[in-house]
Amino acid sequence: MSTESWAVAAPQTIDVEQATGVTLRLQDGRADVVADPAASGVRIELLEVGAKPLQVTRDGDRLRVGYETSVLDSVMAKLRNPRQSERAVVRVVVPADGAVDVGTLGADVELTGGRKVAAKTVTGAVRTTGTTGPMSLKTVSGALSADEHTGDVTANSAAGSIALSGALARVSLTTVSGAATVTATQASPLVTAKTVSGAVDLRLPAGTPVNLKVRGASGRVVLDGSVLPSAGATLVVDHGEQPADGRSAAYLSATVTSAHVTVDRR
Repeated sequence: MSTESWAVAAPQTIDVEQATGVTLRLQDGRADVVADPAASGVRIELLEVGAKPLQVTRDGDRLRVGYETSVLDSVMAKLRNPRQSERAVVRVVVPADGAVDVGTLGADVELTGGRKVAAKTVTGAVRTTGTTGPMSLKTVSGALSADEHTGDVTANSAAGSIALSGALARVSLTTVSGAATVTATQASPLVTAKTVSGAVDLRLPAGTPVNLKVRGASGRVVLDGSVLPSAGATLVVDHGEQPADGRSAAYLSATVTSAHVTVDRR
């Protein structure tokens, strides 16, 4: 299938039948993406467009909406011409199994549903609701939030906070100073965390067995309100519990520089 391209300078709605996935690249504004099981193609609602026309490109069954091809390109464009408006407000509806890849500079991102989701920002906030399958979230200083997620999550942040909840499986967290909170509602997750000074908080259903391995230069580990003793001059904590009453155990492995790790089952 040949490549098609449009330059959009004013608000409008574009329906593309038989398209299944979308890539969004914005500087400022907002991006809303909804996965709809009833959708047979992709609908793009351009609610606001800045002075620079927005580019919409179709390549096979995938659409690309945005200005630059990457977040880095957006940063460079902003530096070259800081007065040119590249603000856009975009709402996209995709099929339930459509792959979604969103990258922004300062634009906030909201994702609802979807099975193949990746989002990254510099300062914009990212919030997802009701997603499934493997998901990747990245930011420098924006807040990352995933509610009611089912499956694996990889979340990376420098200074922005991370909040994940749902029937979580494998969770990988990397932060510098941003705090990370993981709330497992229906499953016993396997959590791997690396942080410099951001606190790590794992919340589990009452009675869930837990196995902990925490290493760091300093900090402390708190389990159900009690501080666990360290086995060395630095932070060395190992705590193991056997599965019981048909409950599978949760696992948390954390490497910190100077941070508190908290596990709460109360």
